[in-house]
Amino acid sequence: MSTSPFPLLPGQALAALGQRVALARRARQLSQRDLAFLAGVGASSIVALEKGHPGVALGTLARVLDALGLLAEIDQLLPPQRDPALVQHAVRSLQK
Repeated sequence: MSTSPFPLLPGQALAALGQRVALARRARQLSQRDLAFLAGVGASSIVALEKGHPGVALGTLARVLDALGLLAEIDQLLPPQRDPALVQHAVRSLQK
């Protein structure tokens, strides 16, 4: 069974997210092992997240953000007011 390569743009976005997680971890003077302990995940999950591996579970990201005191930042993903299709749908619904 062959797997297709991960798409370039999503891969770059995940790599950039991983870099930001690593920066946040270092700013708190935490090792990857320390962060893994605080988040209740394996150290290999932190390594994978920081490398932008596409197989990292969303739950792992949430646990890591919580351990870093940044869980509220997850609310910035997909804000409804920044989704053009959702805004257009809302405007059409209001016009009826």
